[in-house]
Amino acid sequence: MSRFSTQSSNGRKIFQGMLLLASGRREGIQNFSGTPDSFGAALAPQLAFLLVGAFQLFFVPDKIMGATKVVLSLCTILLPAVVTHFFAKRWGRGALWLRYITAATWTNWIVLLVTLVATLLAAILFPPLLEQTGFIKALVVVAAVYELWLQWFVARAGLGLSGVRAAVLYAAVLLATFALYAVAALLPPHYMVINDLLQPAISMKAS
Repeated sequence: MSRFSTQSSNGRKIFQGMLLLASGRREGIQNFSGTPDSFGAALAPQLAFLLVGAFQLFFVPDKIMGATKVVLSLCTILLPAVVTHFFAKRWGRGALWLRYITAATWTNWIVLLVTLVATLLAAILFPPLLEQTGFIKALVVVAAVYELWLQWFVARAGLGLSGVRAAVLYAAVLLATFALYAVAALLPPHYMVINDLLQPAISMKAS
């Protein structure tokens, strides 16, 4: 089997695993490998976008703010791995951690995919909905709730945790992330992450 065929097969297996987990089926975790290379492959798309952002620093007027955004994004990408590894080792789940974090990293894309599909369907079937502030807010809330549930479920399936421990794990990730955002807002150049997070909704409303 050629290298391309192997990569294509692995890609299909990963995507199937994402869909299985996204629909609440625990067996989807078996589609992911627990190796450093598999985790690196899961991180690669996010790091590629980050690299593009770093390259754009040469063309933006406020390079300090731009660099702050790039560094904060890198920390946000790596933070879940650091926090979840700490808890996995503490709870005796260290051997399962690599496969779990690989699956958790890949399934992050499912939330974005579902949101884009919902927005596209609304634009095609009910165009006036995109002009309604309530619809945009509801879509954001539903996506956030679904992401919370999905990461909680992946933690349960990947690390074999109880519902309470899985909730503690993901809550710790969220708290650490919010702490990073708070530090970025308090220290110069005072980057407010919330402004960028709300920008897509504002732009959609304006259009």
